[in-house]
Amino acid sequence: MPAATLSNGRLSARFGSNPLAIRSLKNLCTGAEFCAHGTHSLIVRTPGKISDPAFLNRVDSASREGGALLLCLVDASAKYRAELRIAEDSDGLRFDATVTAPEPVWMAEWKVSGLDLTNIIIPALGGQSLGAGMPAGTTLTYKYPFWWNAQFVIGAMKGGGCWLRTKETDPRFKLVRIKKGAAGFDLSYGFEADAPLTATTLSATWYLDCYRGTWNVPVETHRSWLEPAFGLHPLARHPHFPPWASEIDFVLELWGIGKDRPEPLHTFADMERRLRSWARLHVPERTLLYLPGFAEHGIDSRAPSYAPSEELGGKAGFQRLVETAHRRGYRVMVHTNAICMTFEHPQFERFRDHQVVDAFGRLQGWGLDIDGDWLSEPYFAYINPGVREWGDLMEGVIGDLIRTYGVDAVFLDQTLLAFNVSRGPNFVSGMREFVRGMQEAFPTTLFAGEGIHEQVLAALPMAQIHGIDSIAEVHGMEGRARWRQAHPVSSHLFSPYTRLTAHLLTRHPSHPMFELQESAYKALGVIPALCLYNALQPMDTPGTRRMIRRAAPLRRK
Repeated sequence: MPAATLSNGRLSARFGSNPLAIRSLKNLCTGAEFCAHGTHSLIVRTPGKISDPAFLNRVDSASREGGALLLCLVDASAKYRAELRIAEDSDGLRFDATVTAPEPVWMAEWKVSGLDLTNIIIPALGGQSLGAGMPAGTTLTYKYPFWWNAQFVIGAMKGGGCWLRTKETDPRFKLVRIKKGAAGFDLSYGFEADAPLTATTLSATWYLDCYRGTWNVPVETHRSWLEPAFGLHPLARHPHFPPWASEIDFVLELWGIGKDRPEPLHTFADMERRLRSWARLHVPERTLLYLPGFAEHGIDSRAPSYAPSEELGGKAGFQRLVETAHRRGYRVMVHTNAICMTFEHPQFERFRDHQVVDAFGRLQGWGLDIDGDWLSEPYFAYINPGVREWGDLMEGVIGDLIRTYGVDAVFLDQTLLAFNVSRGPNFVSGMREFVRGMQEAFPTTLFAGEGIHEQVLAALPMAQIHGIDSIAEVHGMEGRARWRQAHPVSSHLFSPYTRLTAHLLTRHPSHPMFELQESAYKALGVIPALCLYNALQPMDTPGTRRMIRRAAPLRRK
């Protein structure tokens, strides 16, 4: 077919006589061309051929229909097909794809190559910016909603840029893949079938658009859709955000018992002494006392049982610690896990059939590589949070902590996790409703989570953020690469609806990684945390005082 041009007034796309060839992508808001002699393509992945996709690189038919380009793409065997419609739309160029395969489909990916961009900004892992210095051949992949936390990615240029987005409220799994090619950036958008994987067709819609100005412009455009779509309200109107939480600008994290040693890291009496010392550095009423490892044998060891550790001082010692903290003006948050059940827990057999099973039929849980063979030994099971019996059990467990000890807040670890489950309720919507169930049962208690994404945003008025992952070696990602920087895109989008705090594994100021980590948290506007992993680590350090100085503007009046 002859060359075709589509435009919505902000983006102009000119396709060649082979419509998989891109002759030009141009930002009409700024006049800048950001792709010349590029390509776009589709691949299909099936469960039996995860790393051996079908390449739909042949055009079976192509036609023009008003302001739309209609393509039928096939692979070499013509057994894998895609109907791709590219149309002019008020939200950009709209792509509608339906892929068909002779076997069940797992995922399809659309890729556009040869993008001449200054950097790519993505609301993932706390917010990241990938610069043009990204080494050729390097690829980064982010999954929605687990690490890719909002449905857009921005390609920045001088005076404006382009962006790819989707607009779905259903908890569909998708990914964005960013590769630095020889001719610029390659950007892939992948969409995944809902488990169990039985359907031989898969459809998705996405948009490519342009903007003038800074990266804030597309973020605010996305926000204007996000708020009504997910029923978001500012924190001041959140029904389960207690007034005292607005005053918090610092987290004091005291570790109790660990797993690698029998001796306590802090006893409850040690923690009481820490509270007296901290009051000389910062205002207790503005400090949230966070207690990982307060329960038997440390974090997750007997979950979901959270009886105060006898080694630390038992129930009486914990009660005295909470009363002392309250008398001095502190608020107290205990550590729990939203989905953890250990295999030796007395009720595990009751919940065995509710353990998470992913799209490939694998049981899911947390593992630790104890023997160094690169295989994780199973530590505990993940229970589907959408199971009603699980919510009832956790309501009883958490209720005991609130009623018996008077804690002010409960941290729910691993709320960020998202699984495409092949049995049981939808995991992602189940997590959101699980948190809401806890809030309805205990309406004056603050519930905080680990990480934040669009699907749980309305339910979590406070969350830890993985900002350090943006620029340091965490979760198996590469180290101090200057082309990969922390960026405030996530905190800018989410901060009106949730308070973002440092992650529970934040480094102590004496650690060599502290300065790198603190610079990332400062850039992201995250509430600082002093994490004390044993009773000998000092509190009053230059790094601590710098965190205190930057804390005051983070209060929410």
